[in-house]
Amino acid sequence: MTQNRREFLKTSLLGAGLSFSFSNTFAVGGIETGHLSQPTRKRVGHRQIHLDFHTSEYLPNVGEAFSKKQFQSALKIANVDAVNIFGKGHHSWSYYSTKVGQMHPNLKFDLLGQQIEACHEIGVAAPIYFTFGWSHNDAINHPEWCSRFEDGSLLTNGHFDTNAGPDDPKPDFHWIFMCVNTSYHDHVMEQLEELCVNYDIDGVWMDIYQVSRPCYCGICKKMMLAEGFDISKRDEAIRFLAKSFKRHQKSVTNLVHKYHPQATVYFNGCTAINRGAYNFEHKMYEYNTIQDLEDLPTTWGGYDKLPMQSKYFLNAGYPITAMSGKFHTAWGEFGGFKSRNALRYEAAAMISWGANCNFGDQLHPSGKMDLATYKNIGAAYKYVELIENYGVGGIPEARVGVWRTFSAKHDEGTCRMLLESHTNFDIANVGNKDLNQFDVIVIPGKACLEIEDSKRLKNFTDSGGGILVMGAGVLDKAQKNSMIDIGARYLGKSEFDKDYLVVKESLWNGLVKSPFLCYEPALRVAPDSKTKVLATIREPFFNRTYEKFTSHQNTPFKLEDADYPGVIRNGNVIFTAHELDAIYYDYGARLHRDLFGNALGMLNFRPMVETSLPSAARVSFLHQPDQGRYVVHLLYGPPIQRGKCEVIEDLPTLFEVPVTLDLSRDIKRAILIPEMMVLPIEKVGSKIKVTVPKFSCHCAISLNYA
Repeated sequence: MTQNRREFLKTSLLGAGLSFSFSNTFAVGGIETGHLSQPTRKRVGHRQIHLDFHTSEYLPNVGEAFSKKQFQSALKIANVDAVNIFGKGHHSWSYYSTKVGQMHPNLKFDLLGQQIEACHEIGVAAPIYFTFGWSHNDAINHPEWCSRFEDGSLLTNGHFDTNAGPDDPKPDFHWIFMCVNTSYHDHVMEQLEELCVNYDIDGVWMDIYQVSRPCYCGICKKMMLAEGFDISKRDEAIRFLAKSFKRHQKSVTNLVHKYHPQATVYFNGCTAINRGAYNFEHKMYEYNTIQDLEDLPTTWGGYDKLPMQSKYFLNAGYPITAMSGKFHTAWGEFGGFKSRNALRYEAAAMISWGANCNFGDQLHPSGKMDLATYKNIGAAYKYVELIENYGVGGIPEARVGVWRTFSAKHDEGTCRMLLESHTNFDIANVGNKDLNQFDVIVIPGKACLEIEDSKRLKNFTDSGGGILVMGAGVLDKAQKNSMIDIGARYLGKSEFDKDYLVVKESLWNGLVKSPFLCYEPALRVAPDSKTKVLATIREPFFNRTYEKFTSHQNTPFKLEDADYPGVIRNGNVIFTAHELDAIYYDYGARLHRDLFGNALGMLNFRPMVETSLPSAARVSFLHQPDQGRYVVHLLYGPPIQRGKCEVIEDLPTLFEVPVTLDLSRDIKRAILIPEMMVLPIEKVGSKIKVTVPKFSCHCAISLNYA
């Protein structure tokens, strides 16, 4: 009995399927590298490329135009020192001679081996990419290896149309997930061991680990029951998948390091922030030797995820690489180009936040490198080479700490408000970090605090530290009890869909004095008699419903204040009853950002860095103790929304930019980077001030104290 591809997909989506296999055509062959001396290469490069090569069997003459000389020329043009090259892609084909897997049927030679040889000859590291979570032909041939939804159908990242014809358009980014608890894991381990034995491996880059997508195949359900997991609860199924992934990751790591002890190991998807908090709750990134922070800002939500992510993982003790792409949109885009200015800005930003740089490209099936791409990347990397030593290896240092909740909306909303106001900050809750290094801790509006967190924060405030907490961030996870003494009793949620704030004089700075709209309602609290009210609430006359409504949108406000406040202060704790972070993330109204800034300013008495820049500019502050210096990075490349993409095109020049610093060490010299120009240092009381004459896109100030 035979079954075509369409029939397989249709039946497998309903929980059934047949298995078939292709014959192995090629035997494994070692690579002759000769006896030529090779330049020293770094295990982790500062200027990397991720060279996608997901190439299906429908493409002819794969690799026929590959030339070692042309390949090396492209890498040299781009000033690259590391490139991730493909061992096995999402179509399940290997790009090397293999006895275990299946070499691409239209590839006639060991492409991987020649690429490794070409890289090593010019001192370029070449970690090997290997797909895990998506492997299309493996899924077709072995339905028993596939992950399943609860109903037994194939687990896919998007709707799978079982009635689609062979010529119907296929959605982008559409794959079947593979199950880690089947013999697919054993198959992958055999393939990896074959690679480790036959190749000089700098590292492995394992792809597609999405712990937020639990599997309910027969094997997983049996294992969950045997190990005491409650299958009926999604969080339990995710916890089981996390345990399963980690068992697999440990096996992969041990295998690779058995043959190549110095090789890097990375499991992609384990640092992502767009699939809930699961990666961080289960520390899915623990087996990574370096953290690659994958983010394509043009279509994946903008440019402000990297600062938060970099600060978190640097404080966790990992080297980091920031990964973007040369594409206008995202992965898999042949012929798409990001502008040179955008590439330069992104590369400079990566260094500014303490990360190595990586830009994704996609190799043409012919194997010929696109030189226009590498000239564009090379222009950015030429600048990176001038500044990389002033970013990579630096550690964030700040007096304002953000308590990360791992709710993307709340955390990113908070960080955006801080970034746009040029407030230097760090992540407070990484491990058992000493909170007393901060003057203020900002707690976003997501209920996340545990009892131990509450104790640490109380010790912090008892020692004189300040807390700014927003909305439900003050509550326990059940949203019943207050975990921080805000000088008020929690009453519950508002009955209204929206409400209004009226600020008092101490918060007026730059704000309107009339009631202004909050797109989500406040929590209701009853303040103690000694608690100071900084802003009041005006309720709407009624919620907008089919029965009761007025005008086009929200109902206007009543003329008297509600009996519960909008912002209160209890000693060195300020509470905003609204989740200003989530509101700002969704609506971006400056009033909410400025209110947040005014409240923070009441607690942040000793800002470490102050400057005067447009809100689209960014400031990063790093400490490089081994070099005896601090480094301030200034960035300005305002993005603009065009269609579905956030685009950077113009890099305006800014003039006479003042930077005032309050540091614990005596600064002996200030040097403008990359010009290497000494800047005059002006004493302003206990602070110092330097002025940048002008910059476009990026500059840095090296503040040497040693």
